[in-house]
Amino acid sequence: MEEESRKSFAQITLYNQLIKEMDDLYRVYAKNCNLSESAFWILYCIQEREKEAFTQREICDYWFYTPQTVNSALKNMTEEGLLILRTEKDNRKNKRIYLTEKGKETVERIVVPLMDAERRALAAIGEQQAEIFLKTMKKHTEFFREEIEELIRQGDPA
Repeated sequence: MEEESRKSFAQITLYNQLIKEMDDLYRVYAKNCNLSESAFWILYCIQEREKEAFTQREICDYWFYTPQTVNSALKNMTEEGLLILRTEKDNRKNKRIYLTEKGKETVERIVVPLMDAERRALAAIGEQQAEIFLKTMKKHTEFFREEIEELIRQGDPA
């Protein structure tokens, strides 16, 4: 049992290191492109959806950012001329996020090449392996979410 526990710990450690390395690759790329990490992911998110504009809340939910983080990034990106925010007619609180021409150029120059690199990297492992990888990652995330929710329900262990 102890051997199994050590192996499991080593797998979890490697998994966490790989996740952190992936995060770091995106962070380094964004920094190299003179973007904050949150600004990069907002542009990525907008490009991914292409035609339909996001609200701040949707970006928070989609990328697991706090409203303060997204609000700060949107403010900076608006000041830089990358985005404009438009209030919805039926809900004055919700603002839709749209790219300006400068924002569209930035997405084409920075986000699109990265998305192409992501596709090539995933294609390099083969379609079948990619499907297995993504299904396994999704399943692991679901199980881990359940475990975390259970720990939270149990309360503070201290």
